[in-house]
Amino acid sequence: MRRILCYVMAICCMMSLTLNEARANMRDRTPESALKALQEGNKRFVANESSHPRSSYEQTIMAKELDQNFHAIATVVACSDSRVPVERIFDVGIMDTFVVRSAGNVLGVEQTGSVEYGVGVVKTPLLVILGHTNCGAVQATITKLYGKDVPQTPSIDAILTRIKPAVVKVLNQEEELKEQSVLDASIEQNIWQSLHDLFMQSELIRTTYSAGNVKIAGGIYDLHTGTVQWLDGDNVATVYADALCDLEQKPK
Repeated sequence: MRRILCYVMAICCMMSLTLNEARANMRDRTPESALKALQEGNKRFVANESSHPRSSYEQTIMAKELDQNFHAIATVVACSDSRVPVERIFDVGIMDTFVVRSAGNVLGVEQTGSVEYGVGVVKTPLLVILGHTNCGAVQATITKLYGKDVPQTPSIDAILTRIKPAVVKVLNQEEELKEQSVLDASIEQNIWQSLHDLFMQSELIRTTYSAGNVKIAGGIYDLHTGTVQWLDGDNVATVYADALCDLEQKPK
């Protein structure tokens, strides 16, 4: 019994030390460091050298005591696709990312509220909109626009309706496509469409972005290589400006 008690006390002492160390070593939570951490983590993942940081059972226990506001470095909007395990492809651990997932990485009211929580309450310095190659939701939207039947319910149709503007924009510019297919171009455009929807729906995100308190980045995860391709950051400002114009023209 005495040995068991000593063992328990030793474990508690170790946990206390680990907890204090974790509190003393808060994550560097600048937008630049957050993006760099995701980029470097993805490089480790692609090289099959993932370190699986902060993924131990002890970290799970510590998560009960530590405030995620001091640790989460990014809010990530991603597709629900089972082939896109966000924490693994960025090689991050418990409390590192605030993840919002939906088919086609669309942003309706509920998803927007989740993003607002990540950016406004958890106060992550980085917001990532992450699409992926061969997205089934985007492909279904293309198929439907070509007049073919796709399996759907009213709720699935609502998802395709949110993706539709991105696909229509690509189809209207199809002759200008060079190396991209309609699907690839639509997947990329859908990332910006999701961001546009977010700006349209959320005053909190608009004000946080315009104040420079959150950096926004778009990326595409390649299912074949595991690599995340980061999109042109200048497009974020363009999408923001377009959303402001659309809001001004929106009937009140």
